[in-house]
Amino acid sequence: MRRIRVLHVVTRLVRRGVPRQVLEIAAGLDARRFQVELLAGRGEEAEGSLWDEAHRRGLATTYVETLVRPIRPHLDLAAYRAIARQIGDGNYDIVHTHISKAGILGRLAAWRAGVPVIAHTYHGQVEEVHENSARGLLLLAAERWAASYTDAIVAVSEATAGLQLSRGVGQFDQYQVIHNGIDTDNFRMSIPELELPTPLAGRRLIGVIGSLTEEKGYDFLLESFPPLLREFPDLHLVVLGDGYLRGTLQDLAVARGVGDHVLFTGNVEDVRPWLKQFELVVIPSRREGLPTVLLEAMALGRPVVAADVGGICELLRDGESGELFTAEDGSALRQASARLLANADLRRSFGSAARQRVDQEFTQQHAIARLEQLYETQLHAKNVAA
Repeated sequence: MRRIRVLHVVTRLVRRGVPRQVLEIAAGLDARRFQVELLAGRGEEAEGSLWDEAHRRGLATTYVETLVRPIRPHLDLAAYRAIARQIGDGNYDIVHTHISKAGILGRLAAWRAGVPVIAHTYHGQVEEVHENSARGLLLLAAERWAASYTDAIVAVSEATAGLQLSRGVGQFDQYQVIHNGIDTDNFRMSIPELELPTPLAGRRLIGVIGSLTEEKGYDFLLESFPPLLREFPDLHLVVLGDGYLRGTLQDLAVARGVGDHVLFTGNVEDVRPWLKQFELVVIPSRREGLPTVLLEAMALGRPVVAADVGGICELLRDGESGELFTAEDGSALRQASARLLANADLRRSFGSAARQRVDQEFTQQHAIARLEQLYETQLHAKNVAA
């Protein structure tokens, strides 16, 4: 039997949750049944890069310099032509796209090339598509149009599927929810020890992990941090990640009088040693699909305080494996964090329940098995032999 040829297309291969999930999926598909390639464009320097990791994991890759996240008509046309050439030459059975820009350009190219199965994953809310502006309406129209020639639409959460359907993107029977997963065995293996920087020695640490962008809500967290610090004077907030808001957030920490209690590390190669040091992980996001940091924290048994947005509540059980609060409710965030910081037994109980929940329902192996089944079902429906 020949292997099924699959091309994953993502806007950029950077150190963010969605590209990381795409890389894990592409590398995790059964190599005996699937021949997988990955196409991606250009990220920003502050976002880091996953290209070296993709190569180490043996993935065939194609880099498209003109594929960028912002709308740039002249670059977008060049990116479309490059994607179309790759798809036209690749003889793919499946083209699977991710993120709005790559999703629209990649699906158009795959449709015009006659690729048997076209799939797209919605990883969360794309803010530009949902903003009330001429640009937002144009992008929404493009998403609806692309959905009309998409065979299978994957959503990483029930909330994500519901949001897209409520905006008229695709039909109910096109959707399948496949929650993000994590390779728990590898993630927990050989975690190096962390030598804490001197300012953190003897401190109680809480942490956030992610790109320093507006949707992550770190500005709101910093506004809410001073009262929590007054209650727990030995507390220190560690911010892992980088992004265009780093300077603004650092200035905000100083302006709120907490600059000496907040450490911005930038991107780190391995978040696991830091996670082991955190008494709790905070996810203050305004928008999410199903965040990778939530899976990572729960897999290592860390209690989580998270905004109840997107699919977070589908993984995190409030009052059992963590605490949920209404997004941008500073009082609720402080109260939830204080309850956990004041009670070590509760932190241990939540952490144990979190780890067990991930092991039972949210492993990477489970997510990939469901995606492989979806691929084969779609190919069978198109009478494509493999």
